[in-house]
Amino acid sequence: MRILFIATPDVAVDKGGLYTQVINTRKYLEKLGVEVDLFDVWYTLDKTYDLVHIFRADVSLLDTINRLKKNAKKIVLSPIFASTHNIPTIRMINLSNEILKRFKVSSLHIFLKRIMETVDLILPNTEEEINTLSLGFGIPRKKFRKIPNGVDEMFYFADPGEFKSRYSLENFILYTGWIGSARKNTLNLIKALKNINRKAVFIGREIDEGKYTKRCLSLIGENPNIITIPSIPHNSSLLASAYAACDTFVLPSLYETPGLSALEAALAGAKIVITNRGGTTEYFEDMVEYINPKSTKSISNAIERSLSIEKDNQLREYIRKNFLWDRVAKILYKTYMKIIRQED
Repeated sequence: MRILFIATPDVAVDKGGLYTQVINTRKYLEKLGVEVDLFDVWYTLDKTYDLVHIFRADVSLLDTINRLKKNAKKIVLSPIFASTHNIPTIRMINLSNEILKRFKVSSLHIFLKRIMETVDLILPNTEEEINTLSLGFGIPRKKFRKIPNGVDEMFYFADPGEFKSRYSLENFILYTGWIGSARKNTLNLIKALKNINRKAVFIGREIDEGKYTKRCLSLIGENPNIITIPSIPHNSSLLASAYAACDTFVLPSLYETPGLSALEAALAGAKIVITNRGGTTEYFEDMVEYINPKSTKSISNAIERSLSIEKDNQLREYIRKNFLWDRVAKILYKTYMKIIRQED
């Protein structure tokens, strides 16, 4: 089986969660004997592929998808769709778009719908994402198949000693990701930490989102309990060690799909405080503290509750059993085979 992966160009620049998903999906499919190529715009497609896998429903990929489809390529899509709108609002937007199309007026949602209508199968990470896309965009439910996100087993064997030795820190609150990001909701997290008497470590790079970022950095400077550390490579044992050394990992995003860093931290043994937006309950069930990301009180109360309880291995073992990359790759492999074997 020969598969072509295509993603938006920013994936390799930011090297965030989607980059991790793409690279690990390729790695574990190759262990199953699948040949996987990463699309490069500077090289002609001189190979025959059984299937093309698109990562992210993005308007920049619509023309590429259309050209592939004209050449009879079978295409699956991991939409990675994140929205703060509820389903009725998304449905209303799309109904309005049907009227706008008559006047040759386009919007982002029109292009996203075209992408989903063109591909052969859509592979969201959660049932919540399926409901949002199916009901919000009017895409038949039979066109979806849930493929969960995965996590590398290396985090299960993380040693807290490496991080403790380097930074003389343990049992702290941990956040990893962009610092100063509105979608990651770092401002509300910083505000929630103001009256919590525990060291908090932020690992990640600062991004520039104007006044929002400046406000975040200003409040971090006012809180002696918050320590910032530059980004650590994802495959570094030091990052895994940070997960293992912390008490509670916090991911307060306005929306997640569902949060690879939280899966990694949970596998390393951390307690988890996470947003209730984006299908996170499908991965963490009742074994974590959920928060309303728009409420600093909700975030602070959840962190306090998490700090007050002892660690156990229930969530860690659950993640290891259900969400390791090798298991995800096998589910995806079977899905590919089903699509490939379908008659044109």
